[in-house]
Amino acid sequence: MQTPYVSQIPIPKATNKQDADITEIVNKIIKIKNNNPDADVSHLEKEIDEIVYELYGLTPEEIAIVEGSVTK
Repeated sequence: MQTPYVSQIPIPKATNKQDADITEIVNKIIKIKNNNPDADVSHLEKEIDEIVYELYGLTPEEIAIVEGSVTK
């Protein structure tokens, strides 16, 4: 991958709230995993996913594609 091509990838800027929310969730995940490396944090990962979907303005149909729940 070369810089001219990578720089064309649209990466939206998170709001301060989105940034803070993601940081808080990641810190929770780190704390949980430090206490128990096998802990299930999928519910927290899902929260991050939802923030990212909002950030990119994805529709429910697009989210289904990303999550692999669409069959062809």
